[in-house]
Amino acid sequence: MFKVKSTRRNTKRSGSPSHTDGVIPSVTPVDPLAKPTVANTVDFFQAESAATSLAKPWLRLERGLRLQKFRVYAEAYPGLSPEEQKSLYAFLMKANDNKQLNTKQQVVYENGVIQSIRGLKVIRTGDIAVPAVFKIEATRLTKKHQDDS
Repeated sequence: MFKVKSTRRNTKRSGSPSHTDGVIPSVTPVDPLAKPTVANTVDFFQAESAATSLAKPWLRLERGLRLQKFRVYAEAYPGLSPEEQKSLYAFLMKANDNKQLNTKQQVVYENGVIQSIRGLKVIRTGDIAVPAVFKIEATRLTKKHQDDS
């Protein structure tokens, strides 16, 4: 049997901190006993969630972030009353829990905003007093998956 020699890659290693070529970096002292302010903590979490929600694709978003996106989508949906917006949000939340909105084919999501939901229908009876009903139509089956009836 032949023994394979391992190769060493030449990597540039950082020098010792004591060898700084005469330049002494300035360090700001931090008080470990100081309590963080609530405003700084809230700002930090808001910035973190905003960065996460913009960077991650739809498939990688957690349930809470998805529900935030659904709420914004329902509030921005044109032609709905506030009661209908609430019912649309509840419907989207239920559809998400039933795993109807888990694929990127169902939800068109770009730059942190839901552009559209494929198959979402708003059904109105024509009577103003009756609120709209929402439905997600199933996608069309392919020839391979159609029933032979």
